[in-house]
Amino acid sequence: MEHDKDKVYLKGKDKIVPPFRFGVEDVATKMWFHKLAYPGQCLTNSHLDIIFYYLRKKGKYAKEPKTESHWILGRLNIEERRMYMYNSLSTAMKDSAAIKACQPFAVLLPHFFALFDEFKKENKPVCLDPFEVVKVDGLPQQTSNDCGCFVASFAEYFIDMKPIPPIFDVEKHSDRLAVLFYKYARMKEVDFIDSEDEAPPKGPKKNLS
Repeated sequence: MEHDKDKVYLKGKDKIVPPFRFGVEDVATKMWFHKLAYPGQCLTNSHLDIIFYYLRKKGKYAKEPKTESHWILGRLNIEERRMYMYNSLSTAMKDSAAIKACQPFAVLLPHFFALFDEFKKENKPVCLDPFEVVKVDGLPQQTSNDCGCFVASFAEYFIDMKPIPPIFDVEKHSDRLAVLFYKYARMKEVDFIDSEDEAPPKGPKKNLS
């Protein structure tokens, strides 16, 4: 049975009070939904305007597919033209994905350094070939979702010029980091200490005239 008649509702029973507000337009009649609900009906401009308004919102605010995240540490050696990759979850698949993630940096960094004359500072010839990405072997491996703690600790070992031990107590390192930053934050609060600004100082404005 087709419901294409205009007078489906009794007189006075078609009204929606207050009207439904759909952002682009208000809907004040039940007939609007009747036409939308039954096949064989000719949808109006109002129907399509509201439908596509919400389709645009759906596309704009829809949640992105959930992806697995993983932290790795990259260490750049300009002299050797290499990027060393520290991965605490080393499998053939994970290493391949990590190397792939490093490749854009390996390609772009030589151009960046050439632009800012870093090669000249190091007395190196300008070469725009991509840096080599090298996987560091023999690292301790995570057994849970602790990659962030591993990355932070790898970086700290490097800064302190200490070798990364093959056995890694992640619980000990996590506790140490938590206590360290809590004490640091409390010290700043109690002693009214401001952190130094890491932003580079602004140079004098160049006169382009």
